[in-house]
Amino acid sequence: MATELPFPRTRHLALAVAAAAGIDPDLVARAEAAQAVVVPLAAVAPPPPPHDAKASASEGPRPQPGAPPTLAAPGLPPEALFPPRMVSVDLSRPRHAEEACLDEDGNRAGGDEPVVCPSSLGGRDHAAELSVQAAAAADGILLRGLARWYELGPRAAGYCSSCEEALIEALRDTYGEHVQRFSALSAKGGRDLPPRERPFAGLRELLRLREPLEAAKRSILRARDEARRSRGVELVVMAETGALHALSLALCKHVDGLAFPLPSADPLEALFPLLAARAALGERTAVGIAPAHATAAQVVQLSALAAACDADLMLPEGAPAPVRAALAAHRRYQGLVRERFRASVPLSDLTLLVSAAGDHWSAGAHLRASASACAALAAAHLQLAVRIDQLPPGPHGQRILVVAGCEAMPEAQAAAVRRHVAGGGDLLLAGPCAVVDGEGRRGEPLFPNLKHGLDRQGDGRIWAVAPQGPLPGQAQEGPLLVRAARELLGRGRQSLSLSGRGHLLARAYLDPERKLDVHLVNLDLREGAFGPAQGLTLHIAGQAAGGGRVGYWFAPERAGGRDGERISLNPSGFSVTTVLPAVGASALLAVPR
Repeated sequence: MATELPFPRTRHLALAVAAAAGIDPDLVARAEAAQAVVVPLAAVAPPPPPHDAKASASEGPRPQPGAPPTLAAPGLPPEALFPPRMVSVDLSRPRHAEEACLDEDGNRAGGDEPVVCPSSLGGRDHAAELSVQAAAAADGILLRGLARWYELGPRAAGYCSSCEEALIEALRDTYGEHVQRFSALSAKGGRDLPPRERPFAGLRELLRLREPLEAAKRSILRARDEARRSRGVELVVMAETGALHALSLALCKHVDGLAFPLPSADPLEALFPLLAARAALGERTAVGIAPAHATAAQVVQLSALAAACDADLMLPEGAPAPVRAALAAHRRYQGLVRERFRASVPLSDLTLLVSAAGDHWSAGAHLRASASACAALAAAHLQLAVRIDQLPPGPHGQRILVVAGCEAMPEAQAAAVRRHVAGGGDLLLAGPCAVVDGEGRRGEPLFPNLKHGLDRQGDGRIWAVAPQGPLPGQAQEGPLLVRAARELLGRGRQSLSLSGRGHLLARAYLDPERKLDVHLVNLDLREGAFGPAQGLTLHIAGQAAGGGRVGYWFAPERAGGRDGERISLNPSGFSVTTVLPAVGASALLAVPR
């Protein structure tokens, strides 16, 4: 039976990157207070020759020659222990021209950095071999480039002979083995037409999502099987992709963690990717990568935001020393906070439904609209839970569902949303929403004849914002969504609200039997310093606070000890209120129930 490696397999993992040659990975990990360090495959020594299994069992595991000792090597003094190594390997590079993909003009996809075609059998085998090499001598592996082909888009890749073979095989699955081979991707096949009007456009777009996912699963499974066969261990396999999209959300089901770059240093823009990744991964590791241009104060702010979203932050390669030191200091504070914070269910006023397939068929418009809606609702302190591809459990009438910019919703999800409304649930619908079949063909609207404003369908209510046309700009859309959400919630039903000076983001987690944790992130960052956030009054609804009348305050700049600083909560109608201490970068209020 395979055994577990003594490697952090929890939902929180502090990673550091040491990709430059000649840099000691241990020093990088210590500089960032990281639990594991990412090193490239080229920097890893080849695995040692096999030795006698009985001697191995009697003497215990040994560190590999030529490689630094890891936490898997017992008997070493504390100063000699090295952090676990995540070996990174790029699977997007082809070995030769036959494995490289082409764009619609017949040029090499990726330009100066060619990208392997996920439909190429030789390319899949090569990627699997690289993942096996990384699995042979690592505590965990980080697979890069799994989504690079997909991120090029429908015009910049997908026109090589391997892509044509995959399309013909898919046609045979649909129409039978009598389909003969033909030039399905030639100019006569409609290359001069827009992608959606070309022959077999829906099937080709379906393959654009399915083929890289199948290729990625092959590499992931080969790496895990090799670790079980040769080392007898269960290997940690993580993936690193580009900005969050349909393929990266689909990959979350098959990996132990996901690393992805945050869109910017603006915390409201970075909020939705962190929440969506956490929802897709469940109990596994979600790691956001800070922008390369982020300053030390912005990194602290993003780290606080990641902690509030139950995720982690990682710095890109080549981050300056002040930025590394700032992240290390905040990680040490997070270690204290997480002793008090136990991951539980997010406190939610609204549930944002995200469809990975809907984002694929809408060419990314769904995730962009969902991110805009998430930022607007979070800025108004409305507590938002994100669900990927499925509705939350529970009675229909006790939750409000938000669907933003889902121009192409799969039939199964559309049927679930209709049942939600028919059963007495409320729906906040932003933008037009149509139903599509398995190949992306548009059908009828999700709810026909909707007009802007409140409407009733069955026993439920629908508040539609721009249901017939494009969404207005973010400046106009945000107030409309906030007003609609508060109308559907009803007076006094918002779980948290803040009043006073300062601009804070509040995100809460509720364990009904133990406590309520309220994470606060200061959004007011001016010229490298956090603006004043003092004298703020926090209102907590009675259904969230329960019987709690005392809170414990944790902040990096206050000496509250390991148990926090005690503050009192005052009853006020059907809620409790308290005047918060001054907030620097971030803080946590824990309220025992």
